Amino acid sequence: MKAQMEAVPHPRTRGEVYEGMAFTFCKAATIILLTQKFALPVAAGAAAVFYVLADRHGKKDTRCILRLPLLIAAFWGVVCAVSFYAILRPRGW
Repeated sequence: MKAQMEAVPHPRTRGEVYEGMAFTFCKAATIILLTQKFALPVAAGAAAVFYVLADRHGKKDTRCILRLPLLIAAFWGVVCAVSFYAILRPRGW
């Protein structure tokens, strides 16, 4: 009986909701702090890789507006490539 009661999720408090949002921004800020001007291509590349992995491991839909992991991975892959090019391209071109 006790195990059944523990399995019931409790509604999150407003503080827990705000902490969840804060933690998301904390992770983003940490990535930006560590990667600086490479933050966009690093984050976009990581998103692309993890969406491909999610798809390969059976997750065929997401909470993202684009819904399909491989479509999202393609989008972030393009963003990654274009932003890396913009950062690393020779200035004389």
